[in-house]
Amino acid sequence: MNDAQFTAIAKLLRLRGSASQEAARLHLVEDVPVTESARRVGVTYQAASQAIKSVQAGMELARVAVGVKVE
Repeated sequence: MNDAQFTAIAKLLRLRGSASQEAARLHLVEDVPVTESARRVGVTYQAASQAIKSVQAGMELARVAVGVKVE
């Protein structure tokens, strides 16, 4: 996922710019391990993991909406 995709999904999901969202961005865009991304922004592993799952789910729904085959 690139930064533009992440930003678009975050807007669609109406994410609020939280530390958890930044942890998800670090993991999904910059390929930082979840534990490290959570530590960098000061959230729990669980909070970072949940934000990552939300963004990934939003990305899958966006793919379905535009007719891209989900594997």
